[in-house]
Amino acid sequence: MSADFHLGATRAETGGPLSALNVLITRPVMPASRTAVRVAALGATPLIFPTLIIEPPADSVPLKVALSKIADYYAALFVSPSAAEMALAPMSSTPFKLPAALHVFAPGPGTAEELSRLGVERVEMPESSFDSEGLLALPSMQAAAVKGKRVVIFRGNDGRELLREELLRRGAIVDAITAYHRRAPSIPATGLLELLRGGKVNAISAMSSDAITNLVPLVPAQEREKILFPISVYASHARIVESARALGFRNVVETQAGDAGLITALLNRS
Repeated sequence: MSADFHLGATRAETGGPLSALNVLITRPVMPASRTAVRVAALGATPLIFPTLIIEPPADSVPLKVALSKIADYYAALFVSPSAAEMALAPMSSTPFKLPAALHVFAPGPGTAEELSRLGVERVEMPESSFDSEGLLALPSMQAAAVKGKRVVIFRGNDGRELLREELLRRGAIVDAITAYHRRAPSIPATGLLELLRGGKVNAISAMSSDAITNLVPLVPAQEREKILFPISVYASHARIVESARALGFRNVVETQAGDAGLITALLNRS
């Protein structure tokens, strides 16, 4: 098998409830490895091929400045697990700790889990609608709470502007900091194509629109209808569902957020 493709980090449990599934995991490497462990524990064979590559920002100075002045902020919003990892993981070898008074926000359980792994104890997140809209509905994000206060958003290089624009409208002073750069993979997808052509993939996990969008060009256009689009896609948000269907996937299942949502949907598959 070529170097671009990896079997899951944990061997699948024989005879588990997901033993018939070979699940293609498209997340970036670090979160993909955690997803792989969890689906393998239930018998699935995880197949890791990150279709979204996470790299440090081209200019790290704004990130370092924001972290050095973190005590000046009312709130810090981490828009994804990668935002948390790339902003805070480099600080883990130092005595750095987020101030106790800082409100820390995550849009969903995956980001909250990553923040917890990095030592952040109190994280606020929506009870449902795990996205920017859900964050903006929280009481501590309303104009009465944020007006005149400094808020920092840690995000990727080309994310949605809704959070920044709406918080500005509510009177907050907002710094949007690029914590990471994301791009499509640049290596040939030789191993992935071998498995697709052999019918060895029967489920695809997509936890971002970019992940599913970047997957399609890796497969030759003349082969997509036969070896890619018939595969069931498990998408963790309505926007990802829309993206997958627009690209040509015929069986797209919307799941709840994160690994728990993926596993629940896989267990309940018909």
